[in-house]
Amino acid sequence: MSIQKILYRRYVFLLILFLFVFLNEFNHSQFILGHFFGTTKNIGDYQIVFAPYPALPFAGDNSTLLNFSILDKDNKNVDNISASLIVKNKVNGSIIQIFPFKFYELSDITFPYTFKEIGDYQLSLQVKINGDPTYSQTPISSDFDISATNPNQVIPTDELIIYYLVPGLAVIAAIVFYLRHKNKI
Repeated sequence: MSIQKILYRRYVFLLILFLFVFLNEFNHSQFILGHFFGTTKNIGDYQIVFAPYPALPFAGDNSTLLNFSILDKDNKNVDNISASLIVKNKVNGSIIQIFPFKFYELSDITFPYTFKEIGDYQLSLQVKINGDPTYSQTPISSDFDISATNPNQVIPTDELIIYYLVPGLAVIAAIVFYLRHKNKI
């Protein structure tokens, strides 16, 4: 076997390995990094970050995660908090669900939730911070908007990238690599 063919096979193997690692890390990266990245609201010396997963939840999907991260002015987690979440219908303001206050040792918190109907919702996160003179008794309150969509009509952006765009680009890159390699032989 020629050296060129051996190098070609190594490049193909490395490309496939890279794509496998990239897709695996991309799919789980928000849980590994320690903080969630998403919509941020600043309240006093604190930041509240909201990052739902998937970014565009489907009505009736029981795998939706409502992720929040409460950070101090130095972008560090705030320890020992109590948090509550209220899910409201954004159109009429009716309360759909209340998650009562619960103690969390770390401030990266997740509420699993299933949106029963397609529509627009408002999430009200309330956080009491132990040791803070202002927010230990009176909670920080922050509202975030979210929409639940029809699972039969929309492809979420993260799914579009993972399942269609990245493999498509990999195929194009492999074809270009093959054609360049073929012309050199």
